[in-house]
Amino acid sequence: MNRFRDSLIEGFRIAMAYIGTVVGAGFATGQEILQFFTHYGILSFWAILISVVLFIFVGRSIMIYSSNLRVKSFGKLAAHLFGAAAPFVNLYLGVTFILVCGAMFAGAGALFEEHWGIPYLLGAIITAFLTLLVTLKGVKGILAVNVVIVPYLIIFNLLIFVYVLSKDMKPPVMFQSYSSGEVFDLVRTGVIYASFNIVLSIGVLASLGSEIRDKKTLTWGSILGGGFLGILLAQGNYILLCHIPEIFYAEIPLMVIISQMGSFFITAYSVAIWAEIFTTAVGNLFSIHTALNGRYKTPSFLPALCVTVLGLGICLLGFSNIVAWFYPALGIIGLVLSILILFKTFVSF
Repeated sequence: MNRFRDSLIEGFRIAMAYIGTVVGAGFATGQEILQFFTHYGILSFWAILISVVLFIFVGRSIMIYSSNLRVKSFGKLAAHLFGAAAPFVNLYLGVTFILVCGAMFAGAGALFEEHWGIPYLLGAIITAFLTLLVTLKGVKGILAVNVVIVPYLIIFNLLIFVYVLSKDMKPPVMFQSYSSGEVFDLVRTGVIYASFNIVLSIGVLASLGSEIRDKKTLTWGSILGGGFLGILLAQGNYILLCHIPEIFYAEIPLMVIISQMGSFFITAYSVAIWAEIFTTAVGNLFSIHTALNGRYKTPSFLPALCVTVLGLGICLLGFSNIVAWFYPALGIIGLVLSILILFKTFVSF
């Protein structure tokens, strides 16, 4: 009984780290859910279910694969998964992780400036410093931070969901689709959403698999992580569906609902957005740091420090410019890589 309890508790910590790496600014604002799911109407919940299944099974496969191979970074895992193509995969992942770090620092800087009146660059530096601090603590730092932050995000999301339910909203939009809703469309959007997010999580998942060898614990981590992600997606999707069509015209769709809840919730929401930016930055910096450490055997702090400085340099371009200039290209390459990872992990187990 004690072993089961310990396995479940450790699995919960893994799940929090998994969720913390996946959720980011796009998730926090509601834009991600709106673009991938909500426009399919009630049928969007099927696409979410597909994403959840992939989060659970592919996340578990990556962690157990890493555990069996005893690899501590995505670099060595890619070598086993992709063979001769591994250098190209590692280059793509490395560039992606660095650019995402820069984008998250930029997003944090914009948030500090717009919501709290703190200069853009100072906000970015504060976030970058905290990200570096947690990264240098290793897997323990990742687990410790996410065990605090992710439950806050889950509870906050639940409060918004309860608020919407309390209004007893049963709009007709819940029973129709705003798109073709064909099976292929639903499968495609579910696979794309899960696969790209799994790619961005691969560095953290590989390290967790290497650090925690117990397969039952890793299985619990993937089940709880994928399950909670599914709940968050479903709740967010329902909230947005209840506020069609006004959400289609909002830069921050969830703000349409939160602005009705009072100033306290608006402040709490800005904290939630920063927290999701922060956990994503930590996951990406940790991934590139462990890969560079393993490859070049540098002093333990040097890769993280260099990438942090590089990320701060990138953030000077501005959040919107980074997203507009780099994300489309990364997304196209990432989709191909994501499909390959899904195929490889399913074939391997």
